[in-house]
Amino acid sequence: MSLENAAVSGGALRVGFVAALDVECACLRRAGARDASWLVLQSGPGPARAASAAARAIEGGAGLLVSWGLAGALAAAVAPGTVLLPRRVRAENAAPLAVDAAWHTRLAALADDFRVENGDLLTVPAALESPAAKRAAAAATGAVAVDMESASVAAVAARAGVPFVALRVVVDALDDSLPSGAEQWIDEHGGRRLAPALRAVVSIGQWRPLVTLARRYRVATRVLDRLAAALVERRVLAASAEPRRARS
Repeated sequence: MSLENAAVSGGALRVGFVAALDVECACLRRAGARDASWLVLQSGPGPARAASAAARAIEGGAGLLVSWGLAGALAAAVAPGTVLLPRRVRAENAAPLAVDAAWHTRLAALADDFRVENGDLLTVPAALESPAAKRAAAAATGAVAVDMESASVAAVAARAGVPFVALRVVVDALDDSLPSGAEQWIDEHGGRRLAPALRAVVSIGQWRPLVTLARRYRVATRVLDRLAAALVERRVLAASAEPRRARS
């Protein structure tokens, strides 16, 4: 949905979703295709692009920012397919930022239908490809999961005085290794690059992490689809249900 078409009659709440990848945006657009109050912005990967998209969402009238998409586990108990609804997000070497408490409480009702984790979500500038790197990040920050965008979206929201929440689904488990150079499979807009992925496929040394990641990805994207549908069906983010502002 373009920002030019962002206006909603009657001053209803507008929800700005910031997601890095095309696959993350696709399920939102399918689920909320008829909901004029949803702004879905595909930022491309990384903190800087996410911050820019968040600022555009606010300029387009978003009264709530949601960091949406996939993430990696930093704790053994956080399995692929778990929905992350953190109470705090943080960047490396930075203080945690609290999500909006009232919106978090409303979204916590999703635990009726999904396995939900509320621990801290860490944002990093580059993917953590090895179990050792994940464990080091967890030990340094206490976070239970990691992504590359949420803390930047939260910081933009905080500066603008706009409530923020994060909704993510875990793909890779703590002990999963990502294929070497997996970040090169995604272009700066969040679309897929075919050539680097094909090179990984023909590399025998990459087969095991590729097979594991493909299996995890199918689980996570199915949950992400279900989660997007649940937001619509249960009207958790409905404009008429806007809660009183609060911070946890």
